[in-house]
Amino acid sequence: MKDGEVIAYFDGRPTAEITVHVVWDIPRMADMAFEFGYVLCRVFHRRSTARLVFEREDTDHARRRAEWSVNYFRAYGRWGRQHPTFQLPGHMGRRIEPLEAAQARYALALFRNKVWHLRQVVFGAALLAVVVWYHRDSAAVVVPVVLVGGSLVLSAGISPWLPSKRLRRYEQTVEKFEAQQAVERGFVPPPSPPVED
Repeated sequence: MKDGEVIAYFDGRPTAEITVHVVWDIPRMADMAFEFGYVLCRVFHRRSTARLVFEREDTDHARRRAEWSVNYFRAYGRWGRQHPTFQLPGHMGRRIEPLEAAQARYALALFRNKVWHLRQVVFGAALLAVVVWYHRDSAAVVVPVVLVGGSLVLSAGISPWLPSKRLRRYEQTVEKFEAQQAVERGFVPPPSPPVED
């Protein structure tokens, strides 16, 4: 999809859904959505497509960012990123690049799609039931299959609800990027450095 076609979805509606055929375009679309005041919430993968669900952010920063992006797009016919108003202070850490933050948003959206995990669990449970039924007369096969297969299905079923270091890392990347963007654009003053004892 061309940039203008993607941006047309981010017109102020509460939610926007886009179906894409090229999966590697998703982080680029997540980055565009961020600039126009939306966040990627869900990703539903199908055989050759993916359905993306975006929700509008109703924060002051998101509205100001979207207003700037809409004006820039109307003036120049392309989307862009506002030049930093302030340089980041050193204590805010390394600068998170927009594409890195977009990839973290994509990973978070995949993680939030618990329906996909439940489909895997149902498929695994059905496969386990077929194997048990086929070998129902042989306890030497059924017992290990039920113990191993059941524990795998159970762990797959509860994994989306368990705390994850990877999930926390993605959340921190997005939070840090948004804080840096707010400072660079002049929406908030730079935070003061941490006090050392």
